[in-house]
Amino acid sequence: MSEKSFKERVREEMINAAIQYKQVYVDYEYLICSEAFVEQDFYIVAGREDNFQHLTGVNSTLSPKEFYFKCLQGVLEESDFDFAKSGQDEKMVKGTVRRKIQILPNMMEFFKAGVETEEKFKKNKVSCSFATADGMCTLGFSESKKARPKTLLKGNELNNPKPVELILRKKAGTKLFDEIVLGNMETIQKYREKIQQLLSEELLKD
Repeated sequence: MSEKSFKERVREEMINAAIQYKQVYVDYEYLICSEAFVEQDFYIVAGREDNFQHLTGVNSTLSPKEFYFKCLQGVLEESDFDFAKSGQDEKMVKGTVRRKIQILPNMMEFFKAGVETEEKFKKNKVSCSFATADGMCTLGFSESKKARPKTLLKGNELNNPKPVELILRKKAGTKLFDEIVLGNMETIQKYREKIQQLLSEELLKD
């Protein structure tokens, strides 16, 4: 049996990651609190279908949303993407894609204990409202009302990180956060004044 080509391995990894991306970032929204945040009291993370392709590093003539849905449905073909980017050597692009593909699975397990964060993160001419890191990878988020996953880097690239202390979750499309992912009721009390209008009755109980 012949060994799979690099492009085929990338295709398979992106298809697997698209399913996880939906389950983690598209189907849910997250409220994140940390003492690192001074520009805003908290951030709300909500992924969209058209954020996914950029995180993989590949080039495609498909629209970002069409690219994502072909990955999600498992029908993405090798002809749908390549490693050609203006002003960049293909070998360099492949190296970037290789690193991103290796850490895509880590990105799907990001909301957990031990995650650090930094506001106003900048790297390689990319500016983010904030970024988080778990030691394996760094994920930067867009400067928008709801922060979108914007850039994915290997390793911890944060300069002045502080711990993420509270992560709450709700299903996309619903109004109030009703599930604790990281933290406890005591942590909620610490940030209560800043976030209480966004919490379910269950999480507001003393």
